[in-house]
Amino acid sequence: MKTPPCERHKNLQMVPFFIEYTSGPVSGHVCPVPGCGRHHTENGYFDLADGKPAREEEPLKNKITLARDEILRVIRSRAGA
Repeated sequence: MKTPPCERHKNLQMVPFFIEYTSGPVSGHVCPVPGCGRHHTENGYFDLADGKPAREEEPLKNKITLARDEILRVIRSRAGA
């Protein structure tokens, strides 16, 4: 893969890196500017959020299901107490 420039810093070339995805290791590039944190792989540009790629977030449906299950668990625990 050719070294791309950072989207935010067009005059800088990104630095090669490897990141561990849930599907396995992937090679890509990261911006050398401290605090920028912009990453690039063959799938495009992304940022990291809490150490995970922002684009790998759980679908909203999964989050809603987890929240519903937690609410029901709390209601049931209080009803039984």
